[in-house]
Amino acid sequence: MARTKTIYLPPGRLQAWADRFAADHGDPLCEVNSVWLGPGVVLSCPDGFSVRLCLPWDQLTPELSADAWPEQLAAAAADIGTCGLILLRRGGYSVGTSLQGELTWSKSGTRYVQSRTAAGGWSQQRYARRRSNQADALVLTATGYVVGHFPAAKPACLATGGDRDMLRQLLADERLAGLAALPETRIELNADPRQRQLIEIARELAGIKAVITWPAPGRNGSA
Repeated sequence: MARTKTIYLPPGRLQAWADRFAADHGDPLCEVNSVWLGPGVVLSCPDGFSVRLCLPWDQLTPELSADAWPEQLAAAAADIGTCGLILLRRGGYSVGTSLQGELTWSKSGTRYVQSRTAAGGWSQQRYARRRSNQADALVLTATGYVVGHFPAAKPACLATGGDRDMLRQLLADERLAGLAALPETRIELNADPRQRQLIEIARELAGIKAVITWPAPGRNGSA
């Protein structure tokens, strides 16, 4: 089975990175604006390695030409306006806005949400209600900060990560109705949100998304 890895490249390093990728894996076949693979450019090398290069938001990735795609992608990345960031899990929240990789506003916090219990009967129901109330309170806190800042910041795109149900609950607030129409990208979040994660994500989203695919060991090439 093929393996994949996603990295984010500073726009100014895109051409040099693509040249090094070709030098390491062989002269690639270049396919732009693929109907099957989505917007962006795909470089497929003879050893089985390939990379898809696009903006973090497919909807914002422009139509590219085969002879000028590095410059076009870099220019499009520089053109992205304010991004709204919402990270939300049962252990806390981090919300903010960024512009060209720098946070322009942010708020992070933690709140205890009880873990699941193996108890049965009335105890289980009581614990479930308490857990639900604690999660609702966390979402309400994060929603208040988003409502208080996002409308004035007028984000052009959105990045979300964490608990999908909690995110849906936050974005369902009628005061945030305009966010649903924004281009959105999902962030993989494997730990409770903290300020340092928000800073790193803001930096990554200012770059070019590179999804690298290579064959499993024992086939054409190796990891």
